[in-house]
Amino acid sequence: MAVTNTATLRFLRHPGAYGISSAVEVIDTHMSWVFLAGEYAFKLKKPLHTTYLDFRSVDVRCRACADELRLNRRLAPEIYLGIEIISLDANRKLQFGAGGEPVDCVVRMRRLPQRVMLSTKLVQGTVDRDALEAVATCIAQFHRNLPPLRPVPHQWRKTVGEAIASNASALLAYPQCLPSAEVERLCQQQRAFLIGHAAWIDARIHQGCMVEGHGDLRAEHVFVSDTVGAIDCLEFSAALRQLDCADEIGFLALDCERLAIEAIGNALLQHYQAITHDYPPPALLHFYQSVRAAIRARLAILRLSEPSYRPHHEWVNRARLWLQLAMKHAAAMRSDQPCISSTIDPPS
Repeated sequence: MAVTNTATLRFLRHPGAYGISSAVEVIDTHMSWVFLAGEYAFKLKKPLHTTYLDFRSVDVRCRACADELRLNRRLAPEIYLGIEIISLDANRKLQFGAGGEPVDCVVRMRRLPQRVMLSTKLVQGTVDRDALEAVATCIAQFHRNLPPLRPVPHQWRKTVGEAIASNASALLAYPQCLPSAEVERLCQQQRAFLIGHAAWIDARIHQGCMVEGHGDLRAEHVFVSDTVGAIDCLEFSAALRQLDCADEIGFLALDCERLAIEAIGNALLQHYQAITHDYPPPALLHFYQSVRAAIRARLAILRLSEPSYRPHHEWVNRARLWLQLAMKHAAAMRSDQPCISSTIDPPS
């Protein structure tokens, strides 16, 4: 690299870089730094090397920025504005623009106020029927516009099984924080379902229900304003974006349940299914939600190994909450009861 990452961070934290006088707010995420400057947000990828990615090269990070722009414009074209190159000018000072020696790239986005995010609305209790219908319509149209994927069924089930195994390994590594017996029972139930209901999962592939979707459709990534959309898809891994449409909308419904009440998540599913006419077996939907919740529990508990993500108790509590949801939906998938039971009127 032409300059250290520290120098780039210092440059992006300075209001003068953007021609503003107000302070720049910095959000430190697992994979990126986001700089909130005036009405815009600038996202810089960390030079990480993990199982899923290798961002140590400037060229790779810039290509990832291009991927992020292309993929997120599918659901938020008015938010993802472009890519800005950071370079060194003739005096070896950092600047925006390609006029000098390139140092890094950032994605430039329109800044979204927190009040329009679905997660905020859920916590504040301001989500109504119209908002849920708008979100369901947006995601349904998104899925309809995606070409179906046709993974080899037994290989796809193997991939799901590997996710269950990864969850078990991570969650069982923290017996002082999470109940090992319950984790083992949960993962065994999920494995048994995967084997016993292979025909259901294979049928979803044959029916064209697999797509390259958003991959991380949480409520904090969905915005509801004059327009409705979603940001921050998993741009770094096509494999992690490959999923059943029911899995994706089920995950968003699960997050609505986590942040508000189960009825909200069920109502979202009702609206989506009424639009798409896609009604997977209820137990299969619960299976997807149980596995997703366990993945979120795994990601939370693994933060304990990252000192920058302390305090410790916050991530333990989050992992426990997701684990409880995983066990709840595992129980529902075993009972094979309909998952749609809402106190909110179904769509007409």
